Amino acid sequence: MTEFHKIWIEQCEAAESIRDRFGLDDAVRYLVGEKLLRFMQVSQDRPEFAEELPAFVAEIKRIFAPHEISEFFDDFQAGRVANPAKLFSGDVLDEGELDEHEVLNDADQILLIENAMRLLLS
Repeated sequence: MTEFHKIWIEQCEAAESIRDRFGLDDAVRYLVGEKLLRFMQVSQDRPEFAEELPAFVAEIKRIFAPHEISEFFDDFQAGRVANPAKLFSGDVLDEGELDEHEVLNDADQILLIENAMRLLLS
């Protein structure tokens, strides 16, 4: 039976395969932009995930060079990488309309990304 809090191990292996097949950008987007950010979200409520976070971060740092990770975050912040949290939100608002839940979600995403940057680039 898979220990879901250790799924990051398989995800890291998958990222290395993605890098070989599809290139660096896709591998970093997969592992950092999707899997790490989601893992960090879950770890806020699940201690078994929080305990695994340092090992996950260390493995990402082993797989990718600091400049590769930094380039991902530069692209993410410039809007050249889609925010995975927004791809599946299903929320459609009229242009210019603000939704309190969406604003709070955006703030949470900014903090999450900042924390991921701090963990990976320190």
